Amino acid sequence: MTSELRRRLGALSFLIGCVGPGLAAEPAPRVAGLVEKVVIGRPGVQFEAKLDTGADISSIDATHVTRSQRDGRTWMDFTVARSDGSRVKLSGRLIRHMRVRRSGAATIRRPVVALELCLGPVSRTVEVGLANRDGLDYDLLVGTNFLKGYFMVDPMRTHVLTPKCTGEAGK
Repeated sequence: MTSELRRRLGALSFLIGCVGPGLAAEPAPRVAGLVEKVVIGRPGVQFEAKLDTGADISSIDATHVTRSQRDGRTWMDFTVARSDGSRVKLSGRLIRHMRVRRSGAATIRRPVVALELCLGPVSRTVEVGLANRDGLDYDLLVGTNFLKGYFMVDPMRTHVLTPKCTGEAGK
């Protein structure tokens, strides 16, 4: 092999190494603000939500939580308050219960349900804990189980995205 051929092959290998991974890589995460409009389920109830990269799973302020059976599965029916003061009934299939240790208080069990969340063009069904979020600024907290791999949160910005989901989960 001549030195010229070796040089060209080396340059070609370098270019493939630089460009190749970029071609096969996942799309870059979208930038989202600390507070965004998020739509839950179908037909779609919109909430102001705080995006929290420190929370493993998402949670929602739920009241009047009851258990029901549908199609041989356990569902949780609950009521959520909207920012305009109106109340909306939602339901989600029960996935599990999680234990939450609170500083200086007893450990509590919270139901975790599957809910479809939509932020910008991304719609995903994720685990959402039903919680008492009284006294907190936002009734919906979106955790890393929804954000990871799809969004980077810029805490200096708000309302960067508009929900644009078509109802197809998993986008």
